Amino acid sequence: MRRMTWLVVLVTLAVAGTWMAAPALSQSKVVKIGDLGSKVGVFEGYGKYQTMGMQLAVDELNARGGVLGHKVEIVSEDDETKPAPAVRKAEKLILQDDVKLLVGAVSSGATMAVMDVTKKHKTIHWNSVSCAEFMRTTKFHKYYFSNQPDSRMQANGLARYIVDRMGKKVYIFYTDYAMGQSDGRQFKTALEKLGGEVVGVAGAPLDTKDFSPWFGAINQSNPDVLFVAFAGTDSLRLMTQLHSFGMTKKYKLAGIDCFLLQQDLPAIAEPMEGFVQLNHFSPHNPDKNMQAYNERFKKKFGTDANIAAGSYDAVLFWAAAVEKAKSFDPDKVADAHEGMCRDNTHIGRQCIRKEDHQVVMDMHLYQVKGGKNLPIARIAGNDSIGEAMVGKDPVEGFTWEIKKKN
Repeated sequence: MRRMTWLVVLVTLAVAGTWMAAPALSQSKVVKIGDLGSKVGVFEGYGKYQTMGMQLAVDELNARGGVLGHKVEIVSEDDETKPAPAVRKAEKLILQDDVKLLVGAVSSGATMAVMDVTKKHKTIHWNSVSCAEFMRTTKFHKYYFSNQPDSRMQANGLARYIVDRMGKKVYIFYTDYAMGQSDGRQFKTALEKLGGEVVGVAGAPLDTKDFSPWFGAINQSNPDVLFVAFAGTDSLRLMTQLHSFGMTKKYKLAGIDCFLLQQDLPAIAEPMEGFVQLNHFSPHNPDKNMQAYNERFKKKFGTDANIAAGSYDAVLFWAAAVEKAKSFDPDKVADAHEGMCRDNTHIGRQCIRKEDHQVVMDMHLYQVKGGKNLPIARIAGNDSIGEAMVGKDPVEGFTWEIKKKN
């Protein structure tokens, strides 16, 4: 009888112990990361796909046990594509939500404003969409990293192809705010270094509805190539209007990597036919890394990935740096990032250059054919990244003046 009594007691204690331990096991530790970008408006598509790329990375991390035993959770905020709201939302993510990583923003103006916030609060900051040249030069700080090819990288990769294959006389038409101005400046500089001639430049305000007032000057300059630096719904309107004026047939067209998302191309396949751009991702590139990434992305979201794929790699770089540092301490994590290389990213091998925290990766030139971005040439990362210019003014000595050739 005594043996039976003790057995009942032991079983009861064991069950009670299991019941008491269960809440502790189910309440796993959590680390939050911030997703800041345009969720509505001109750049809505870029912000939407930035979030999707991050979510795919978080799902994969959590399936492997998270980061340092912490489940990773995303907190998303809309920056309204404006610097002031972006700053407010960044402060909220850092001070209220206690995020250990911030990815964003989408527009260059908003991203540069947020860089002041992440510097002040020592928060790891990854940029995967914005491309102004100031972010890795005069605005650079220890906690900032980028795997988005900035305007200088894009210009270095694209200008040579345009001069050699498309024509030497180029008209530059850009959206008149940080991103477009940056792309226009860097492309003009790269083109003129290679012996090309810029025959005209013009900027149109963000969210312009009617571009036709600028078409007369473009036609009057009679370029071989029209280089366009717009994005989002601005690009859709511009291409539709250029096509209706017969200008997509009259000129060869080239532009920046974020000019249009792959998802938008089928709707304006005819106006975009033959369009050339430099990019780091296309679902129609047979590269095994891109295909593997796109397969996982499409399985989860039911659609192809696009250039916002960099947000996926940003989260995984951060996670690898945290594991390497064995800490979420921002100084230790920032140091762990420097010089880090990762294979099997959405484009294969990527390495973070220590001097300016810019990711070095190979890219491709693409041409639109039948509504698809198809690769036509590969550009080595070391050929496009350019020298590190931290603390230097990247536009020193620049002028929009048109240098007429005899």
